[in-house]
Amino acid sequence: MANNNNSRESIRLSRRFEKSTLFLALMSACSGVYAQEEVNEKESDFEIIEVRGIRASMAENLAIKRLSNSIVDAITAEDIGKFPDKNVADSLQRVPGVVITRSGGEGENVSIRGLSSDLTLTQLNGNFIASSPGSPSRSFSYSLLPSTMVQSVEVFKSSEARLDEGGVGGSVILHSRTPLNMEANSGAFNIEYTYADVTKDYEPNFSGVYSWKNDDEDFGFLIGYTKQERTNRSLTGDVSGGGGWRWATGSDLPASDINGKEIADSTRRFGALEDAYGNTYDGVWAPQVAGVGVTKEKRERVGLQGTIQWRVSEDLELTFNHFHFELGQDRTTSQLMIPEWKYNPDYLIGVTLDDSGTIVTGMDFTSGAGGAEGNLEFPWIIGGYTKEKDTSDTYDLAFKYSGNVFDLKGKFGRTKASGGPSESWNAAYKSGQPASRSDSGNNENAASFAGWRLGKRVALYADPALLANLQAGIAGDPDPGSTGSSFVVSDLHEDYAQLDLDYHISYSIIDTLRMGVKHRKASLHRETNNTFFITQDGANRIASGELDPFSQGAIDEVAYQWIGGMPNLEDILNRESEQNIAGGFEVNTMPTINWDQYRDIVTNEYVKYTRREPDFVFDIEEKITAAYLQADFSFGDFRGNIGVRYVETQTQIMSSDKINYFLDDIEDATGEDILGSARLVDIETTTKRTVKDQRFLPSFNLVWDVSDSFVIRAAAAKTMSRAPFNDLGAPEQLTFISQEWADDRLEFRSNPVDQGWSGSGGNKALKPFESVQLDLSAEYYYSNGSAVGIALFNKDVDNFIVPLIITSERPFDGFTNPNTGVEIVPAGNITVTPFTTTANGTNATSRGVELFAQHAFDNGFGLNVNYTLNDTNQADISVDGEKVGESALVGSADNQFNFSAYFENDTYSVRASYNRRGKMALGLADGLTVSQEPFQQVDLNASYSVFDNLVFSASVINLTKEESRTFYGADSEARLRSSSYSGRRYYAGLTYRF
Repeated sequence: MANNNNSRESIRLSRRFEKSTLFLALMSACSGVYAQEEVNEKESDFEIIEVRGIRASMAENLAIKRLSNSIVDAITAEDIGKFPDKNVADSLQRVPGVVITRSGGEGENVSIRGLSSDLTLTQLNGNFIASSPGSPSRSFSYSLLPSTMVQSVEVFKSSEARLDEGGVGGSVILHSRTPLNMEANSGAFNIEYTYADVTKDYEPNFSGVYSWKNDDEDFGFLIGYTKQERTNRSLTGDVSGGGGWRWATGSDLPASDINGKEIADSTRRFGALEDAYGNTYDGVWAPQVAGVGVTKEKRERVGLQGTIQWRVSEDLELTFNHFHFELGQDRTTSQLMIPEWKYNPDYLIGVTLDDSGTIVTGMDFTSGAGGAEGNLEFPWIIGGYTKEKDTSDTYDLAFKYSGNVFDLKGKFGRTKASGGPSESWNAAYKSGQPASRSDSGNNENAASFAGWRLGKRVALYADPALLANLQAGIAGDPDPGSTGSSFVVSDLHEDYAQLDLDYHISYSIIDTLRMGVKHRKASLHRETNNTFFITQDGANRIASGELDPFSQGAIDEVAYQWIGGMPNLEDILNRESEQNIAGGFEVNTMPTINWDQYRDIVTNEYVKYTRREPDFVFDIEEKITAAYLQADFSFGDFRGNIGVRYVETQTQIMSSDKINYFLDDIEDATGEDILGSARLVDIETTTKRTVKDQRFLPSFNLVWDVSDSFVIRAAAAKTMSRAPFNDLGAPEQLTFISQEWADDRLEFRSNPVDQGWSGSGGNKALKPFESVQLDLSAEYYYSNGSAVGIALFNKDVDNFIVPLIITSERPFDGFTNPNTGVEIVPAGNITVTPFTTTANGTNATSRGVELFAQHAFDNGFGLNVNYTLNDTNQADISVDGEKVGESALVGSADNQFNFSAYFENDTYSVRASYNRRGKMALGLADGLTVSQEPFQQVDLNASYSVFDNLVFSASVINLTKEESRTFYGADSEARLRSSSYSGRRYYAGLTYRF
């Protein structure tokens, strides 16, 4: 016998639809939806027939979309299992309008309809999930979440008042499994192995779910566990390090290039380039550093779910959940670089330009090109080691009370995350220094020639004798100035409490009045740490208080790299050049360091000491109170909802800021010279700010059931997303360089620096993103599991946030050298250029169209295809009310296409999936726009039922071995920024269901 709530739901649905064959088919396919609404299958008004397979899950997805009162796409558990994906993000990329970003070839963040992933709100069972992989983010890191814990996923593209604010792009709600909606003593176990062409390692993965409930079906528990070991290896060519691209000219800092394009101050770096033959290259773009790198990462993911459900009475149900996600990462990076230090005719013998003659695409060097034999200072070998662990825990207790005419629901919980490295450092070696810089240096060259070329990849070449010469001890001196450490760790937690009342009045056109309140309090602490390897005596002096660990000069006196403690390069080099360069870049020889061996040598002689930096810290506390009122209505063939959400946010931000002064070599009051590190003066300050924001967010959704098979939808809403944590809280650091300091750097042939002010920092005045969005769609469901549709959307986004480099004019109190009493910087306005920060943009528009088609043939074949076209304008960027530039919406992709074809019968199934994402805007850097070129990927998977309960499955990810590329500037793709390849991966395993 159905309970009152189910009877009301049946009556309400009956008013909306005739009991057509299509409707009954939709309801049968939609059993997962009713499970989420906690309807007891035995008490449902419809007979539930359990079906499995790709076709069944795709029909269920359509049923959720068809019956929704808003614009929703869905993925069900069978879909996640059947797609060749190992986390939820990889499956979501096949939803129309959804774009993902990857880490190590695996889906990590999700963006919707061309907007940044920070504008996608991801929730687990209706609440925020804290994830804090070192640098904190509002965007959930899907790399933490195993797909086996997820029953279904809903992607809301239009808003409702009852949904939490935060998703200008859209909201992704993950629904976990619950024991009272599963059979007693049911579950599944899966074990599989994975292999990748970039690692050539075979690695195991295991996942399992077990669910139990008593005979009365009023008490049950569920346990889920996942453990995955994976080695990732990313191969990257890079020209973004050390300053990106710069404008080379012999004239005095022109305002524009030869094409009339404005040149930002930050890009005016080089003088005119000249090779050994007297050829000059004036008025061209050139990269400051070119190189190749390999990142090896050992990942171990653990996921744990524990759920207890108790139906206390027919009307009251309690649910307790605990989710634990853990991601451990041990990572090494090796880079081989050719820096710009020798961009002069003594070494530069040739320059290659693009067709326009304005972009350098290659350089060739020799050790004695235009003059006497000299030190080419190549190779520059850089790398390091990172040990990291990120965890996320969520605890919540929920209740649901069903009265005769109302449902009262509540949820109380905490979500917390901590993450970041426990140890992270890097080290560098380069050819011996000229005698003027190091008495121990030499002018030996490990390579007599080297060079690089840019095209679809970074291609680097060097003297084939390079590795042998380095192993013989020729050149390769330690580079202590590029050896050090800095890494970010963070802790984030949020407490939440929510009450929701659904009052089923069924009066006139109103079916249900929904109202609720929610309070959240979030606290974030983010800090920077450093790993030092110091002498035992130094460690003892720190422990006794004799040595100040925050005095960099004092630390340098006991740190291994500054006291000759770096291992000899020949003792730590790998015996062979880096092997298995399957993509990403090209190189003929690549010496690399065994970083585990490097660490063993150093830790055997020195003590590890981690210092928490007092001047790179920020704390953010947010108190959010929200209330909503929503009416669900239906009349005739129309249904929908209308409502408003009120949100009040109080944000308190604290950051530790710093000003660095690099001063002249002068005498103090006693006549003694002030030399060395005494010329560097640091001033630390603390900045606090409290901001309060209040907003009303109305929403309206209207659905017209033109017929049993044809649906038209319209939606309008105002939405918001809060600014990213790092953009709000990042500490500000200003640097003043005196003219003498700049001259000294130039004299010693170090990286030249400009006299004056530069800096970087966050922007505590950033406003939340705000969007007014309109949606219109039409869907035609012409048979069970088959449909076509079109959707139009328009988002007017205000206050969007972009990274940029600007010139900042600001008042300054002045600075007097504390050692001499001499005024160094007078009071008054100062010009800080470049200043790297973030700013709000205005008048941004994202509009587009989505098309989808899904068809299931009677012979077992099926197709699923969708296309999204997104058009964003170039919007103004302003700082303190003044326009400083233009930018597209960061994270926006201009189009996306997905195609999946499958065949299945009772014994086996196969599926091929093609996914293509168009050009993506990444923001501004080095005074230029940064974009990621279109990326496409083909995945295959197959399964075979060995027995009724035992299934063998196999998958291939990135079948065609696609690579990712980014570039600078919208006018040309010749300014390559990076090219990378993360591999083709294979999976094979067994799943046992019971």
